[in-house]
Amino acid sequence: MPNILHQNRQWLGNIIFHIDLNSFYPSCEELRDPLLKGKTHAVIMTDKRNSIITKGVVASCSYEAKKLGIRSAMPLSKALKLCPNLILKPVDLTYYKQISEKVIALLETYSDTLEQASIDEAYLDCTNKVSTFGLTIEQHALLMKKAIKEQCNLLCSIGVASTKSAAKIASDYQKPDGLTIVSPDNLQIFLKPLEVERIPGVGAKTEEILKAEMGIESIGQLAKHDVQELMDRLGKKGIWLWQVATGQDRDPVVPREDYLSFSNEYTLEKFTNNKQLILKGLTSLISELYEKVNENGYEFKTIGIKLVNVNFTVITRERSYTSYQNKQESISSIVQYLLDKCSLIDESETSISATPVRKIGLRVSNLIRMEKKKSIKQKSLLEYV
Repeated sequence: MPNILHQNRQWLGNIIFHIDLNSFYPSCEELRDPLLKGKTHAVIMTDKRNSIITKGVVASCSYEAKKLGIRSAMPLSKALKLCPNLILKPVDLTYYKQISEKVIALLETYSDTLEQASIDEAYLDCTNKVSTFGLTIEQHALLMKKAIKEQCNLLCSIGVASTKSAAKIASDYQKPDGLTIVSPDNLQIFLKPLEVERIPGVGAKTEEILKAEMGIESIGQLAKHDVQELMDRLGKKGIWLWQVATGQDRDPVVPREDYLSFSNEYTLEKFTNNKQLILKGLTSLISELYEKVNENGYEFKTIGIKLVNVNFTVITRERSYTSYQNKQESISSIVQYLLDKCSLIDESETSISATPVRKIGLRVSNLIRMEKKKSIKQKSLLEYV
Protein backbone atom coordinates (compact mmCIF):
# COMPACT_ATOMS: atom_id res chain seq x y z
CA MET A 1 0.00 0.00 0.00
CA PRO A 2 1.25 3.54 -0.72
CA ASN A 3 2.64 5.42 2.27
CA ILE A 4 1.10 8.87 1.83
CA LEU A 5 2.08 11.61 4.23
CA HIS A 6 0.08 14.49 2.84
CA GLN A 7 -3.62 13.66 3.31
CA ASN A 8 -5.51 16.25 1.24
CA ARG A 9 -3.48 19.33 2.08
CA GLN A 10 -2.53 21.82 -0.59
CA TRP A 11 0.90 21.08 -2.07
CA LEU A 12 3.25 24.09 -1.99
CA GLY A 13 6.39 24.02 -4.11
CA ASN A 14 7.67 21.65 -6.78
CA ILE A 15 6.44 18.08 -7.11
CA ILE A 16 9.58 16.00 -7.48
CA PHE A 17 9.59 12.24 -8.02
CA HIS A 18 12.55 9.92 -7.50
CA ILE A 19 12.30 6.62 -9.34
CA ASP A 20 14.44 3.67 -8.25
CA LEU A 21 14.29 0.50 -10.36
CA ASN A 22 14.39 -2.32 -7.83
CA SER A 23 17.34 -4.77 -8.06
CA PHE A 24 17.85 -3.52 -11.59
CA TYR A 25 20.69 -5.73 -12.83
CA PRO A 26 19.15 -8.99 -11.54
CA SER A 27 15.74 -7.90 -12.84
CA CYS A 28 17.24 -7.39 -16.30
CA GLU A 29 18.70 -10.89 -16.11
CA GLU A 30 15.23 -12.22 -15.23
CA LEU A 31 13.85 -10.54 -18.35
CA ARG A 32 16.42 -12.46 -20.36
CA ASP A 33 15.92 -15.71 -18.43
CA PRO A 34 12.50 -15.90 -16.69
CA LEU A 35 13.58 -19.13 -14.95
CA LEU A 36 15.66 -16.97 -12.59
CA LYS A 37 12.55 -15.43 -11.02
CA GLY A 38 12.14 -16.39 -7.38
CA LYS A 39 15.68 -17.79 -7.14
CA THR A 40 18.81 -16.66 -5.35
CA HIS A 41 20.98 -15.12 -8.03
CA ALA A 42 23.49 -12.30 -8.32
CA VAL A 43 25.22 -10.20 -10.95
CA ILE A 44 28.98 -10.23 -10.45
CA MET A 45 31.61 -7.65 -11.36
CA THR A 46 34.29 -9.95 -12.72
CA ASP A 47 37.13 -10.12 -15.20
CA LYS A 48 36.16 -13.68 -16.18
CA ARG A 49 37.56 -14.96 -19.45
CA ASN A 50 35.43 -18.07 -19.70
CA SER A 51 31.95 -19.24 -18.77
CA ILE A 52 32.89 -20.01 -15.16
CA ILE A 53 32.89 -17.14 -12.66
CA THR A 54 35.47 -17.81 -9.97
CA LYS A 55 36.11 -14.38 -8.46
CA GLY A 56 34.78 -10.85 -8.32
CA VAL A 57 32.33 -8.85 -6.20
CA VAL A 58 28.55 -8.68 -6.08
CA ALA A 59 27.22 -5.80 -8.19
CA SER A 60 23.61 -6.54 -7.27
CA CYS A 61 21.48 -9.51 -6.29
CA SER A 62 17.87 -10.68 -6.20
CA TYR A 63 15.72 -10.02 -3.15
CA GLU A 64 15.80 -13.76 -2.40
CA ALA A 65 19.59 -13.49 -2.11
CA LYS A 66 19.35 -10.31 0.00
CA LYS A 67 17.27 -12.21 2.52
CA LEU A 68 20.31 -14.47 3.06
CA GLY A 69 22.53 -11.47 3.83
CA ILE A 70 24.13 -11.02 0.40
CA ARG A 71 24.81 -7.38 -0.43
CA SER A 72 26.30 -5.19 -3.15
CA ALA A 73 30.12 -4.88 -3.04
CA MET A 74 30.39 -8.17 -1.14
CA PRO A 75 33.28 -10.40 -2.30
CA LEU A 76 32.04 -13.40 -4.25
CA SER A 77 33.76 -15.79 -1.84
CA LYS A 78 31.74 -14.44 1.08
CA ALA A 79 28.49 -14.49 -0.91
CA LEU A 80 29.02 -18.16 -1.80
CA LYS A 81 29.57 -19.01 1.87
CA LEU A 82 26.17 -17.50 2.65
CA CYS A 83 24.56 -19.23 -0.33
CA PRO A 84 26.59 -22.03 -1.96
CA ASN A 85 23.92 -22.47 -4.65
CA LEU A 86 23.91 -18.79 -5.63
CA ILE A 87 23.35 -18.45 -9.39
CA LEU A 88 25.96 -16.14 -10.91
CA LYS A 89 25.72 -13.88 -13.94
CA PRO A 90 28.44 -11.52 -15.23
CA VAL A 91 27.63 -7.82 -15.52
CA ASP A 92 26.31 -6.91 -18.98
CA LEU A 93 26.17 -3.11 -18.98
CA THR A 94 25.36 -2.83 -22.69
CA TYR A 95 22.20 -4.88 -22.21
CA TYR A 96 21.22 -3.11 -18.98
CA LYS A 97 21.63 0.29 -20.65
CA GLN A 98 19.21 -0.74 -23.41
CA ILE A 99 16.58 -1.62 -20.79
CA SER A 100 17.30 1.61 -18.90
CA GLU A 101 16.85 3.75 -22.01
CA LYS A 102 13.45 2.19 -22.60
CA VAL A 103 12.35 3.05 -19.06
CA ILE A 104 13.69 6.61 -19.29
CA ALA A 105 11.88 7.19 -22.59
CA LEU A 106 8.68 6.09 -20.86
CA LEU A 107 9.24 8.27 -17.78
CA GLU A 108 9.84 11.38 -19.88
CA THR A 109 6.19 11.14 -20.89
CA TYR A 110 5.14 11.73 -17.29
CA SER A 111 7.55 14.55 -16.39
CA ASP A 112 8.22 18.20 -17.13
CA THR A 113 11.96 17.68 -16.65
CA LEU A 114 13.90 14.47 -16.13
CA GLU A 115 17.38 14.05 -14.67
CA GLN A 116 18.82 10.56 -14.91
CA ALA A 117 21.02 10.06 -11.86
CA SER A 118 22.29 6.60 -12.80
CA ILE A 119 21.39 3.62 -14.93
CA ASP A 120 18.56 2.71 -12.53
CA GLU A 121 17.56 6.04 -10.92
CA ALA A 122 16.00 9.26 -12.11
CA TYR A 123 14.57 12.50 -10.72
CA LEU A 124 11.43 13.88 -12.34
CA ASP A 125 9.97 17.34 -11.85
CA CYS A 126 6.26 16.70 -12.44
CA THR A 127 4.88 20.00 -11.12
CA ASN A 128 3.04 20.93 -14.31
CA LYS A 129 2.53 17.43 -15.67
CA VAL A 130 0.44 16.32 -12.68
CA SER A 131 -2.06 19.11 -13.28
CA THR A 132 -1.96 18.57 -17.06
CA PHE A 133 -2.94 14.92 -16.62
CA GLY A 134 -5.68 16.00 -14.22
CA LEU A 135 -4.69 13.39 -11.65
CA THR A 136 -3.73 13.43 -7.99
CA ILE A 137 -0.05 12.94 -7.12
CA GLU A 138 -0.83 9.40 -5.96
CA GLN A 139 -2.66 8.58 -9.19
CA HIS A 140 0.20 10.01 -11.26
CA ALA A 141 2.72 7.88 -9.37
CA LEU A 142 0.62 4.72 -9.63
CA LEU A 143 0.18 5.33 -13.36
CA MET A 144 3.98 5.45 -13.76
CA LYS A 145 4.46 2.29 -11.73
CA LYS A 146 1.83 0.51 -13.81
CA ALA A 147 3.43 1.64 -17.08
CA ILE A 148 6.90 0.48 -16.01
CA LYS A 149 5.54 -2.88 -14.89
CA GLU A 150 3.37 -3.52 -17.94
CA GLN A 151 5.65 -2.13 -20.66
CA CYS A 152 9.08 -2.93 -19.20
CA ASN A 153 8.20 -5.78 -16.79
CA LEU A 154 10.12 -4.11 -13.97
CA LEU A 155 9.28 -3.04 -10.43
CA CYS A 156 10.24 0.34 -9.02
CA SER A 157 10.02 2.30 -5.80
CA ILE A 158 8.89 5.92 -6.00
CA GLY A 159 9.41 8.77 -3.58
CA VAL A 160 7.62 12.10 -3.98
CA ALA A 161 8.52 15.30 -2.13
CA SER A 162 9.17 18.98 -2.71
CA THR A 163 12.98 18.53 -2.84
CA LYS A 164 15.25 16.09 -4.66
CA SER A 165 16.97 14.88 -1.50
CA ALA A 166 13.69 14.15 0.27
CA ALA A 167 12.27 12.39 -2.81
CA LYS A 168 15.36 10.15 -2.88
CA ILE A 169 15.03 9.36 0.84
CA ALA A 170 11.31 8.63 0.34
CA SER A 171 11.97 6.21 -2.52
CA ASP A 172 14.30 4.24 -0.24
CA TYR A 173 11.66 4.15 2.51
CA GLN A 174 9.73 1.17 1.08
CA LYS A 175 11.33 -1.48 -1.13
CA PRO A 176 10.57 -3.26 -3.30
CA ASP A 177 7.63 -1.77 -5.24
CA GLY A 178 7.06 1.04 -2.74
CA LEU A 179 5.42 4.44 -2.99
CA THR A 180 6.01 7.13 -0.37
CA ILE A 181 4.58 10.63 -0.80
CA VAL A 182 5.69 13.36 1.60
CA SER A 183 4.05 16.78 1.40
CA PRO A 184 6.05 19.96 2.19
CA ASP A 185 4.24 20.50 5.49
CA ASN A 186 5.07 16.97 6.62
CA LEU A 187 8.64 16.92 5.34
CA GLN A 188 10.49 17.59 8.60
CA ILE A 189 8.15 15.26 10.52
CA PHE A 190 9.06 12.52 8.04
CA LEU A 191 12.81 13.21 8.18
CA LYS A 192 13.16 13.78 11.92
CA PRO A 193 13.53 10.15 13.17
CA LEU A 194 15.58 8.86 10.22
CA GLU A 195 19.30 8.08 10.55
CA VAL A 196 21.68 10.67 9.05
CA GLU A 197 23.11 8.07 6.67
CA ARG A 198 19.77 8.07 4.86
CA ILE A 199 20.75 11.40 3.30
CA PRO A 200 22.14 10.88 -0.23
CA GLY A 201 25.89 11.49 -0.25
CA VAL A 202 26.50 10.67 3.41
CA GLY A 203 29.19 8.01 3.16
CA ALA A 204 31.13 6.17 5.86
CA LYS A 205 33.54 9.05 6.54
CA THR A 206 30.82 11.72 6.88
CA GLU A 207 28.70 9.35 8.97
CA GLU A 208 31.61 8.81 11.36
CA ILE A 209 32.16 12.56 11.77
CA LEU A 210 28.47 13.23 12.37
CA LYS A 211 27.84 10.31 14.74
CA ALA A 212 31.10 9.54 16.54
CA GLU A 213 32.59 13.02 16.67
CA MET A 214 29.54 15.32 16.77
CA GLY A 215 26.92 13.07 18.36
CA ILE A 216 24.42 13.57 15.53
CA GLU A 217 22.48 10.34 15.02
CA SER A 218 19.25 11.45 13.33
CA ILE A 219 18.24 13.93 10.65
CA GLY A 220 16.14 15.69 13.30
CA GLN A 221 19.25 16.26 15.43
CA LEU A 222 21.10 17.48 12.33
CA ALA A 223 18.35 20.05 11.70
CA LYS A 224 18.79 21.49 15.21
CA HIS A 225 22.60 21.53 15.16
CA ASP A 226 24.64 24.72 14.95
CA VAL A 227 25.20 25.51 11.27
CA GLN A 228 28.57 27.18 11.88
CA GLU A 229 29.93 24.06 13.57
CA LEU A 230 28.71 21.90 10.69
CA MET A 231 30.46 24.23 8.24
CA ASP A 232 33.66 24.22 10.33
CA ARG A 233 33.76 20.40 10.35
CA LEU A 234 32.43 19.60 6.90
CA GLY A 235 32.80 22.78 4.83
CA LYS A 236 30.11 23.52 2.24
CA LYS A 237 28.79 20.00 2.62
CA GLY A 238 27.88 20.81 6.23
CA ILE A 239 25.65 23.67 5.10
CA TRP A 240 24.03 21.50 2.44
CA LEU A 241 23.34 18.71 4.96
CA TRP A 242 21.65 21.20 7.28
CA GLN A 243 19.54 22.49 4.38
CA VAL A 244 18.48 18.92 3.55
CA ALA A 245 17.57 18.24 7.18
CA THR A 246 15.46 21.40 7.36
CA GLY A 247 13.88 20.98 3.92
CA GLN A 248 15.58 24.09 2.54
CA ASP A 249 17.74 22.57 -0.20
CA ARG A 250 16.44 23.61 -3.59
CA ASP A 251 18.58 21.75 -6.12
CA PRO A 252 16.67 21.81 -9.43
CA VAL A 253 16.00 18.80 -11.62
CA VAL A 254 18.43 19.37 -14.49
CA PRO A 255 18.86 17.02 -17.47
CA ARG A 256 22.41 15.71 -17.75
CA GLU A 257 23.88 16.27 -21.18
CA ASP A 258 24.67 12.59 -21.70
CA TYR A 259 20.99 11.79 -21.12
CA LEU A 260 19.60 14.83 -22.94
CA SER A 261 16.78 14.47 -25.43
CA PHE A 262 14.53 16.70 -27.54
CA SER A 263 10.85 16.07 -28.04
CA ASN A 264 7.65 17.56 -29.46
CA GLU A 265 4.12 16.57 -28.58
CA TYR A 266 0.56 17.76 -28.83
CA THR A 267 -2.97 16.75 -27.90
CA LEU A 268 -5.13 15.66 -30.83
CA GLU A 269 -8.19 17.77 -31.57
CA LYS A 270 -10.19 14.57 -32.01
CA PHE A 271 -9.14 11.47 -30.09
CA THR A 272 -8.59 8.56 -32.46
CA ASN A 273 -6.97 5.18 -33.02
CA ASN A 274 -6.83 5.69 -36.77
CA LYS A 275 -3.27 4.87 -37.78
CA GLN A 276 -3.18 7.16 -40.80
CA LEU A 277 -4.36 10.18 -38.80
CA ILE A 278 -1.81 9.48 -36.10
CA LEU A 279 0.94 9.08 -38.69
CA LYS A 280 -0.05 12.42 -40.20
CA GLY A 281 0.19 14.04 -36.76
CA LEU A 282 3.60 12.52 -36.02
CA THR A 283 4.89 13.61 -39.43
CA SER A 284 3.83 17.19 -38.69
CA LEU A 285 6.16 17.21 -35.66
CA ILE A 286 9.30 16.22 -37.57
CA SER A 287 10.38 19.56 -39.02
CA GLU A 288 10.17 21.53 -35.76
CA LEU A 289 11.89 18.76 -33.79
CA TYR A 290 14.73 18.55 -36.29
CA GLU A 291 15.21 22.32 -36.11
CA LYS A 292 15.56 22.08 -32.31
CA VAL A 293 18.25 19.44 -32.62
CA ASN A 294 20.11 21.16 -35.45
CA GLU A 295 20.01 24.66 -33.95
CA ASN A 296 21.49 23.37 -30.70
CA GLY A 297 24.31 21.66 -32.58
CA TYR A 298 23.48 18.02 -31.86
CA GLU A 299 23.56 14.78 -33.81
CA PHE A 300 21.43 11.84 -32.70
CA LYS A 301 21.18 8.06 -32.77
CA THR A 302 17.75 7.23 -31.32
CA ILE A 303 14.24 8.16 -32.52
CA GLY A 304 11.13 7.38 -30.51
CA ILE A 305 7.38 7.94 -30.62
CA LYS A 306 4.80 7.95 -27.85
CA LEU A 307 1.04 7.58 -27.88
CA VAL A 308 -1.01 8.55 -24.84
CA ASN A 309 -4.43 6.88 -24.72
CA VAL A 310 -7.52 8.53 -23.24
CA ASN A 311 -7.04 6.40 -20.11
CA PHE A 312 -3.47 7.84 -19.88
CA THR A 313 -1.81 4.55 -20.78
CA VAL A 314 1.41 5.40 -22.62
CA ILE A 315 2.79 3.41 -25.54
CA THR A 316 6.41 4.09 -26.55
CA ARG A 317 8.50 2.67 -29.36
CA GLU A 318 12.05 3.60 -30.37
CA ARG A 319 14.86 2.54 -32.64
CA SER A 320 18.55 3.45 -32.76
CA TYR A 321 20.98 3.90 -35.61
CA THR A 322 24.45 2.38 -35.28
CA SER A 323 26.05 5.79 -36.00
CA TYR A 324 25.16 9.43 -35.31
CA GLN A 325 22.74 11.12 -37.73
CA ASN A 326 22.28 14.77 -38.68
CA LYS A 327 19.62 14.76 -41.42
CA GLN A 328 15.87 15.28 -41.12
CA GLU A 329 15.28 12.22 -43.31
CA SER A 330 16.83 10.07 -40.58
CA ILE A 331 13.81 10.95 -38.44
CA SER A 332 11.09 10.88 -41.09
CA SER A 333 12.19 7.54 -42.54
CA ILE A 334 11.67 5.70 -39.26
CA VAL A 335 8.36 7.13 -37.96
CA GLN A 336 6.16 4.80 -40.01
CA TYR A 337 8.20 1.79 -38.86
CA LEU A 338 7.77 2.76 -35.19
CA LEU A 339 4.04 3.34 -35.57
CA ASP A 340 3.64 -0.08 -37.19
CA LYS A 341 5.07 -1.56 -33.99
CA CYS A 342 2.12 -0.15 -32.02
CA SER A 343 -1.22 -1.93 -31.70
CA LEU A 344 -3.58 0.27 -33.70
CA ILE A 345 -6.24 -0.30 -36.31
CA ASP A 346 -5.87 0.64 -39.98
CA GLU A 347 -7.84 3.38 -41.72
CA SER A 348 -10.39 0.92 -43.17
CA GLU A 349 -10.99 -0.85 -39.87
CA THR A 350 -13.28 0.03 -37.00
CA SER A 351 -13.37 -1.22 -33.44
CA ILE A 352 -15.58 0.07 -30.65
CA SER A 353 -13.34 -1.64 -28.08
CA ALA A 354 -10.06 -0.01 -29.19
CA THR A 355 -8.82 2.75 -26.84
CA PRO A 356 -8.45 6.08 -28.67
CA VAL A 357 -5.19 8.05 -28.59
CA ARG A 358 -5.42 11.57 -27.09
CA LYS A 359 -1.82 12.79 -27.38
CA ILE A 360 1.17 11.97 -29.59
CA GLY A 361 4.86 12.76 -29.31
CA LEU A 362 8.12 12.45 -31.20
CA ARG A 363 11.56 12.27 -29.53
CA VAL A 364 15.24 12.07 -30.43
CA SER A 365 17.86 11.03 -27.89
CA ASN A 366 21.32 9.50 -27.55
CA LEU A 367 22.75 12.88 -28.53
CA ILE A 368 26.23 14.28 -29.02
CA ARG A 369 27.30 17.83 -29.83
CA MET A 370 28.85 18.14 -33.27
CA GLU A 371 31.90 20.01 -31.95
CA LYS A 372 32.38 17.37 -29.24
CA LYS A 373 32.23 14.64 -31.85
CA LYS A 374 34.82 16.47 -33.96
CA SER A 375 37.15 16.89 -31.01
CA ILE A 376 36.92 13.19 -30.25
CA LYS A 377 37.79 12.35 -33.83
CA GLN A 378 40.68 14.86 -33.82
CA LYS A 379 42.08 13.42 -30.62
CA SER A 380 42.03 9.93 -32.03
CA LEU A 381 43.86 11.12 -35.14
CA LEU A 382 46.58 12.83 -33.12
CA GLU A 383 46.96 9.80 -30.92
CA TYR A 384 47.30 7.66 -34.03
CA VAL A 385 49.97 9.95 -35.49
